[in-house]
Amino acid sequence: MSNALQYLGIAKKAGLLETGEENTHLAVKKGSARLLIVASNSSENAKKRASGYVWEGKLPITTVPYTKAEISSLTGKAGCSMAVILDAGLASSFASALFQEYGEQYGELAEDLKQRLDAEKSRKQRSVTKSAGKRRKKV
Repeated sequence: MSNALQYLGIAKKAGLLETGEENTHLAVKKGSARLLIVASNSSENAKKRASGYVWEGKLPITTVPYTKAEISSLTGKAGCSMAVILDAGLASSFASALFQEYGEQYGELAEDLKQRLDAEKSRKQRSVTKSAGKRRKKV
């Protein structure tokens, strides 16, 4: 099994992967999605719907080199044409594994997700620092 597929398995076990069109769309609408993936043999209509889901939110989307059958066997959901990873770190690791295994076509995605992860970590750190400063002032 490829490293990238292993990251999808980890995300599934951790509850950080939503599969299927309805769940994918809901996760994107809620803002919890970090990367939308589409199976290589998805229909053109499914690919259009997936593109529509991410249009407003500017969420990264990629077609992966895995078929619906491969994704379905990993996730336990039959006919799974799309899924979203809900964790920025897992999404970045997944994209990096795709880049390492399948080459340059995933390089831009891997870099984009790494930058998004770094930005998210930075925001969290500033938030922690800011809240710690507020507590000190009150004492």
